[in-house]
Amino acid sequence: MNPSDIAQLRRIQWAVRATLVLGVAASVTANVLHARPHPIAQAIAAWPPLALLITVELVSRVPMHRRSLGIVRITATTGIAGIAAFVSYQHMAGVASRYGEVGVAPFLLPLSVDGLIIVASVSLAE
Repeated sequence: MNPSDIAQLRRIQWAVRATLVLGVAASVTANVLHARPHPIAQAIAAWPPLALLITVELVSRVPMHRRSLGIVRITATTGIAGIAAFVSYQHMAGVASRYGEVGVAPFLLPLSVDGLIIVASVSLAE
């Protein structure tokens, strides 16, 4: 790989990371808006997407030395992603409904955010 290819790959990686951060920020925002107006409730609501961001960064940055441990890391990250998606879906749908979205929109909107996070996460881990 020549230096210009490596530089282009690094730019793409940072663009994907920025996309992941944007999706996580939207998820955290919706989770906090949906939580009770108490700092502890808001911190708890913000945690699942932040945990996902951290685990994706670890999986994408720390090299795999043993296949079995790599499988454990990917499995754990997938579990955390499932939890974050489940919690965030409910929170975002609730917030969208509260702020005027009607029909199927409150139920589809969270899928766009979760889908973005999934695509960015897989792209980084790949």
